[in-house]
Amino acid sequence: MKHVFKSSVISTAAIVFAMSTANAKMPTLTMEAAQPGGSTDVASKNLAEVAARGKIATIQVQIGKTLTKSIQQVAEGKTDISATAFILNFLMARGLGPYSGLGKEKGKTLAGNLRLLYPYHLAQFYLIAYQTTGIDSYAKLKGKTVHNGPPRGGALVTARNVIRLSSGLKEKKGYKGKQIAWGQANSIFLDRSVDAAVRPGTNPASFIPILMAAGKINIVSVPKAKWEGKAWQKYLNAPGMAPVIFSVSEMAHYGPKAKVISEDGYFRSAANGGGDVVNKKMNKQLAYQLTAAFIKGLPDLMRKVPFAKGQLYGNIDAQKMAICFKGGKIPTIKFHPGAIQAWEEAGRKVPACAK
Repeated sequence: MKHVFKSSVISTAAIVFAMSTANAKMPTLTMEAAQPGGSTDVASKNLAEVAARGKIATIQVQIGKTLTKSIQQVAEGKTDISATAFILNFLMARGLGPYSGLGKEKGKTLAGNLRLLYPYHLAQFYLIAYQTTGIDSYAKLKGKTVHNGPPRGGALVTARNVIRLSSGLKEKKGYKGKQIAWGQANSIFLDRSVDAAVRPGTNPASFIPILMAAGKINIVSVPKAKWEGKAWQKYLNAPGMAPVIFSVSEMAHYGPKAKVISEDGYFRSAANGGGDVVNKKMNKQLAYQLTAAFIKGLPDLMRKVPFAKGQLYGNIDAQKMAICFKGGKIPTIKFHPGAIQAWEEAGRKVPACAK
């Protein structure tokens, strides 16, 4: 009996040691995403879930972050994973916009450290205003105070361009722009600190029902003539940008308190192509496992939120996802070798420009 008891104790100790060793080998990773309830938030929490389920890694997710800073931290090796708008990679690589302080050489080096696991559309851009403001077109933003994003970041760059291309108005000259962190974005709209907002959102967007609770709103499409014009089409083929057009009927879920304004029953705008990125030094096997788990979990991801299908999770088309620009020939970012392996094993063709 003593021998059996001793063997049992030894076996139990061995199991506990084995479990501890297995847990010790599972890395803890940090990850950052943008506004709560959006596509980056959903993608990050989904990755954390599938990574934990597959015993690949423990991922600590922080949301409400400005991605401009987040991807720089990934490039510098300070954060493991971040969502990104691909326009940010383009700007960083050239030391432009929010990265002008880095300079061209440092910006190019840092951008070269980033690698993609998987892409998706971050959000399409909406002009929204309470109907009591009388703002029912981009042209009527003239002289108004408009929330156009957080202080610095891809959303701010895109919102400014959407307003300029749709109305000819520039910030400070044609309208007053107000930037604030995503956590306060709803409150400044609700208390009428701004007249309107041009901000990213999914369809449906989680913030619109919150805003409608305080009054009827207008959701305004980019004018058809402008959207189909040379300037807008050039922009839709620019780095990190993707076209958005869908029937107004697809926004009927908001109900009578939201009026979608379009000349022909179609909502037109732009979307930021983006995805989740890591440092190129991430272990190939770890990047492979994370991407493979994401791919395997796509059916569950599509059931998580009603807007998942519209954000094109799981699509890796070079142009549609804005991974590459100029006819899908020039990359805004390249895939991590581990991610390439996972996508190809799943039977997907990885764009040559992004390998």
